[in-house]
Amino acid sequence: MKSSAILEPTQGLKKRHTLPSTCHIERATPTPDPLGRIDKIVRGLLGSGQGPSVTFVYEDLKTHEWAKQLHQRIAKLAGSEGVRASWWKIADLSAPGILAGAVSSAVRADVIVVASRGEGLPLPFYVWVNLWWPHRPESAGTLVALVGNPEPRAPRAGPVGDYLSVVAQQTRMSFLKAEKGTAVNGKHRIAKRESTTSTNGHNGFHGKLFLNGFR
Repeated sequence: MKSSAILEPTQGLKKRHTLPSTCHIERATPTPDPLGRIDKIVRGLLGSGQGPSVTFVYEDLKTHEWAKQLHQRIAKLAGSEGVRASWWKIADLSAPGILAGAVSSAVRADVIVVASRGEGLPLPFYVWVNLWWPHRPESAGTLVALVGNPEPRAPRAGPVGDYLSVVAQQTRMSFLKAEKGTAVNGKHRIAKRESTTSTNGHNGFHGKLFLNGFR
C-alpha cells in the first residue's frame, strides 16, 4: 500500500525527538585578589593608635589613581587610627631636597607602594631605592608594586615589577604585586596576569642593588 511508504521506523522517531537529559554549564572561576594579603598586613599594624605609615611613589596621573585606590582601601581598614601617608612623584626625585624626604619616608614606612606603568623608570627612581634599602630594619615592612603592562614595542630598562621583587628579597620585606590595565588607543587594556608573591629571604645579591634593572 502507498500509505506504508511514508511511515518512519519507531526507533528513528525516538532518535529525532530525544533531547539530552543533562546540560553541562562551565562556571567562571573568580580571579583571586592579588592584593588580598594587604588586609591582613594592615590589621597587624593597628593597635598603636597612630595608624600604618605608608609611602606612595607614583609615575603619573594614571598610576597616582592606582595608588589612591589602594590608599582608600588601607584607610578603610585602619578606621579611626587613620593612615600616615606621604606622596612622591617619581619625576620630582631628581630634586635633592625631595629625594632626601622620600628616602627618609621610605626608611620609616610600614608599607612602600610603587605605582608605575612598568616600562622602565628614570635614574632618580633607582637612586632613591639604593639610598633607602640599606637602612631598612630587617624582616619588617611590605613593598607593593602596582605595575601596568607596557606596550609590546616600548623601550624599557628592565621590568619594574621584577626589579622591585629583588629589592624586597634584599631587604627581607614582604612583596605584593598587582598588574594593572593601561590605555591603548583610547581604550582600557585589561592586564593578562595578576600575581602575588611573598618573599622573606635573601636572593644571593650582595652589596648595592643594580640601577635601571641591570647590575
